[in-house]
Amino acid sequence: MIAQLHAMYQGSRTILMFLVIIFLAVNIACRVIVAIGLNDTVAGKFEELILSGTHMCGYASEGNNQLLYSMFWMLNTVWEVLALCLSVWVAVKHFRELRRLGSSTGSTIGACFRVLIQSHVLYFAR
Repeated sequence: MIAQLHAMYQGSRTILMFLVIIFLAVNIACRVIVAIGLNDTVAGKFEELILSGTHMCGYASEGNNQLLYSMFWMLNTVWEVLALCLSVWVAVKHFRELRRLGSSTGSTIGACFRVLIQSHVLYFAR
Protein backbone atom coordinates (compact mmCIF):
# COMPACT_ATOMS: atom_id res chain seq x y z
CA MET A 1 0.00 0.00 0.00
CA ILE A 2 2.84 2.39 0.82
CA ALA A 3 4.50 1.71 -2.55
CA GLN A 4 1.25 2.32 -4.42
CA LEU A 5 0.55 5.57 -2.59
CA HIS A 6 4.15 6.66 -3.17
CA ALA A 7 3.68 5.99 -6.89
CA MET A 8 0.33 7.80 -6.97
CA TYR A 9 1.97 10.85 -5.41
CA GLN A 10 4.60 10.76 -8.21
CA GLY A 11 7.44 9.57 -6.01
CA SER A 12 7.08 12.32 -3.41
CA ARG A 13 9.72 11.84 -0.73
CA THR A 14 7.57 13.75 1.76
CA ILE A 15 4.62 11.39 1.31
CA LEU A 16 6.93 8.37 1.55
CA MET A 17 8.44 9.56 4.84
CA PHE A 18 4.98 10.45 6.20
CA LEU A 19 3.57 7.01 5.32
CA VAL A 20 6.54 5.10 6.70
CA ILE A 21 6.51 7.05 9.98
CA ILE A 22 2.75 6.61 10.46
CA PHE A 23 2.93 2.92 9.49
CA LEU A 24 5.76 2.24 11.95
CA ALA A 25 4.07 4.20 14.74
CA VAL A 26 0.79 2.31 14.30
CA ASN A 27 2.48 -1.10 14.10
CA ILE A 28 4.78 -0.53 17.07
CA ALA A 29 1.85 0.73 19.16
CA CYS A 30 -0.24 -2.30 18.14
CA ARG A 31 2.54 -4.71 19.09
CA VAL A 32 2.91 -3.03 22.48
CA ILE A 33 -0.85 -3.26 23.03
CA VAL A 34 -0.85 -6.96 22.13
CA ALA A 35 2.13 -7.59 24.43
CA ILE A 36 0.36 -5.86 27.31
CA GLY A 37 -2.79 -7.88 26.62
CA LEU A 38 -0.88 -11.16 26.49
CA ASN A 39 1.00 -10.25 29.66
CA ASP A 40 -2.31 -10.09 31.55
CA THR A 41 -3.37 -13.50 30.26
CA VAL A 42 -2.85 -16.17 32.87
CA ALA A 43 -1.33 -19.34 31.44
CA GLY A 44 -3.14 -22.50 32.39
CA LYS A 45 -6.19 -20.68 33.71
CA PHE A 46 -9.26 -21.17 31.56
CA GLU A 47 -12.81 -20.01 31.91
CA GLU A 48 -15.85 -21.76 30.55
CA LEU A 49 -18.36 -19.79 28.52
CA ILE A 50 -21.82 -21.00 27.58
CA LEU A 51 -23.15 -19.28 24.46
CA SER A 52 -26.54 -20.40 23.15
CA GLY A 53 -26.15 -23.78 24.82
CA THR A 54 -22.64 -24.33 23.43
CA HIS A 55 -19.82 -24.76 25.93
CA MET A 56 -16.65 -22.89 24.98
CA CYS A 57 -13.30 -22.50 26.72
CA GLY A 58 -11.30 -19.31 26.78
CA TYR A 59 -8.27 -17.84 28.46
CA ALA A 60 -8.88 -15.97 31.67
CA SER A 61 -7.20 -12.61 32.02
CA GLU A 62 -6.47 -10.70 35.18
CA GLY A 63 -7.33 -7.29 33.74
CA ASN A 64 -9.91 -5.94 31.37
CA ASN A 65 -8.40 -6.46 27.93
CA GLN A 66 -11.45 -5.25 26.01
CA LEU A 67 -10.09 -1.68 25.95
CA LEU A 68 -6.70 -2.92 24.70
CA TYR A 69 -8.30 -4.92 21.90
CA SER A 70 -10.46 -1.95 20.94
CA MET A 71 -7.38 0.29 20.81
CA PHE A 72 -5.63 -2.27 18.60
CA TRP A 73 -8.51 -2.31 16.10
CA MET A 74 -8.93 1.48 16.21
CA LEU A 75 -5.26 2.07 15.38
CA ASN A 76 -5.40 -0.32 12.44
CA THR A 77 -8.62 1.31 11.27
CA VAL A 78 -7.01 4.75 11.44
CA TRP A 79 -4.17 3.53 9.20
CA GLU A 80 -6.62 2.06 6.67
CA VAL A 81 -8.79 5.20 6.62
CA LEU A 82 -5.71 7.40 6.19
CA ALA A 83 -4.56 5.29 3.22
CA LEU A 84 -8.06 5.45 1.74
CA CYS A 85 -8.27 9.23 2.15
CA LEU A 86 -4.85 9.76 0.56
CA SER A 87 -5.86 7.51 -2.35
CA VAL A 88 -9.15 9.29 -2.91
CA TRP A 89 -7.51 12.70 -2.60
CA VAL A 90 -4.88 12.05 -5.28
CA ALA A 91 -7.45 10.40 -7.55
CA VAL A 92 -9.84 13.37 -7.28
CA LYS A 93 -6.97 15.78 -7.87
CA HIS A 94 -5.85 13.79 -10.91
CA PHE A 95 -9.32 13.62 -12.44
CA ARG A 96 -9.86 17.35 -11.95
CA GLU A 97 -6.59 17.95 -13.76
CA LEU A 98 -7.58 15.62 -16.59
CA ARG A 99 -10.95 17.35 -16.94
CA ARG A 100 -9.23 20.75 -16.97
CA LEU A 101 -6.74 19.69 -19.65
CA GLY A 102 -9.42 18.04 -21.76
CA SER A 103 -8.50 15.58 -24.48
CA SER A 104 -4.91 16.87 -24.86
CA THR A 105 -3.63 14.35 -22.29
CA GLY A 106 -2.44 10.96 -23.40
CA SER A 107 -4.29 7.80 -22.52
CA THR A 108 -1.16 6.33 -20.89
CA ILE A 109 -1.40 8.52 -17.79
CA GLY A 110 -5.11 7.77 -17.45
CA ALA A 111 -4.50 4.04 -17.85
CA CYS A 112 -1.79 4.04 -15.16
CA PHE A 113 -4.01 5.84 -12.68
CA ARG A 114 -6.96 3.63 -13.59
CA VAL A 115 -4.92 0.53 -12.68
CA LEU A 116 -3.75 2.08 -9.40
CA ILE A 117 -7.27 3.16 -8.46
CA GLN A 118 -8.71 -0.27 -9.29
CA SER A 119 -6.08 -1.94 -7.10
CA HIS A 120 -6.97 0.43 -4.26
CA VAL A 121 -10.66 -0.34 -4.67
CA LEU A 122 -9.87 -4.06 -4.52
CA TYR A 123 -7.65 -3.50 -1.47
CA PHE A 124 -10.32 -1.61 0.47
CA ALA A 125 -13.17 -3.86 -0.69
CA ARG A 126 -11.74 -6.92 1.08
